[in-house]
Amino acid sequence: MTYENIKSVILTFLVALSGFLTWNIWTYQPDYEIVNNQKTFEDINFATQKELKKIVKPHQIIYHVGDKQFGSVDNAYIDGIIGVIAKWKYFDVKKYPGRVSEFNEKIVQGENTEIIFPDEVPIELYKRVLNINEKDIPKFDFDRIIINSETQQKQEGIVYFYSQKNQVVYVSNVSPSYINDFTAKFYDSAKRLTPYFLYTVSDIKKIYLPAEKVEMVMHTYYQNPLDSDQFKEALFTDPSFVQRSVVDGIEEYTDDASKMIVDTQTNMINYVNPVRSGDSVIGTNNVLQKSIEFVNEHGGWTEMYRYVYKDDFNQNVLFRLYSKEGYPVFNQSGMSEIYQQWRQSEISRYLRPGFHLELPLNPEVVTKTLPSGYQALDYLQRKKDFKPSLLQNMMPGYYMSQGPENSVILLEPGWFYLYDQEWRQLIWEEELNNGLE
Repeated sequence: MTYENIKSVILTFLVALSGFLTWNIWTYQPDYEIVNNQKTFEDINFATQKELKKIVKPHQIIYHVGDKQFGSVDNAYIDGIIGVIAKWKYFDVKKYPGRVSEFNEKIVQGENTEIIFPDEVPIELYKRVLNINEKDIPKFDFDRIIINSETQQKQEGIVYFYSQKNQVVYVSNVSPSYINDFTAKFYDSAKRLTPYFLYTVSDIKKIYLPAEKVEMVMHTYYQNPLDSDQFKEALFTDPSFVQRSVVDGIEEYTDDASKMIVDTQTNMINYVNPVRSGDSVIGTNNVLQKSIEFVNEHGGWTEMYRYVYKDDFNQNVLFRLYSKEGYPVFNQSGMSEIYQQWRQSEISRYLRPGFHLELPLNPEVVTKTLPSGYQALDYLQRKKDFKPSLLQNMMPGYYMSQGPENSVILLEPGWFYLYDQEWRQLIWEEELNNGLE
């Protein structure tokens, strides 16, 4: 074989090899592991997820019968009412054509039932509880659902969605058979419930208070701390980069951007995710929905928490613990609350209890009798520097405190009032101050 023939064979081999390697590069598909940027909470659950109707829930039912009021805050009773009205079909939802001032008088004087929520509820969210299938339903918030029991057989049933806070009313129609059934099951037996009286703060602000003394059960629970490491896994984007330190009973979990502080004395958890440069606070009408989904994702509803407050513009949402009877629970340090603050689509701050209330420790039922709403209101009005215009709400509830041992939680009955955006406890002179005053 000549030298030229050898060169031709080598050249042909190299060309073929180059073509083979090029084809392999073009057609090669590496077996990469799929990486999901979304944080999952599949294996991080402290409690079961909860339905919307268990979290966004009324705190008071008031019936107007003649010139009197009767009502209830009972947890099971309210669940029964919501279970009934959730099955109704609502249609022709539109803005109320009359004057709101006249509407206020009409509600008190007529045969109406007020289903009262702690704060504004977006209809876009709550239509998941109610059977509202209209596509073009207007967007609005409400804090009361009002059912009119004066429906005649040939008329449409009427249900109002009223915002006392913003003085806006929307009206919806339902089948009159629904109203008749509701009247027979609930409204006609309203006189068996607790008598209430109406206290008018202003032309647009009204509060319903129990007319008789209130007997409440005192509760004692064992405090079972939740696992801080589980919250670390749930809240941080990459838990493997989180560093833990302990100083004077305070646990700190940090990565390059976020921090979680666990106070082992109060068992409060405070997670902070600083706002990045360029982020701003933008109001959103779905902040309540995001907040509920966030806690549901890691099963954070360890107790009977309910939605009580939202600020759409600043994207703040607050949930409060309620007793099994249906009374709100207060604590100056936030031990009975879950607070969230959002920035854009990210959680910015998450403050909550890091404990679960185990079975009650009371060996026997111990009750405490609170003064009536008349007595409580009179005592409040006689307080120095009290301004009636700053009173926003008032109700019986519980104050949460730690027992002699940090492992025990006490719930003490008392009167509480929302005054100038702050909940306070009404303390009689012969009682000790529990810390809200």
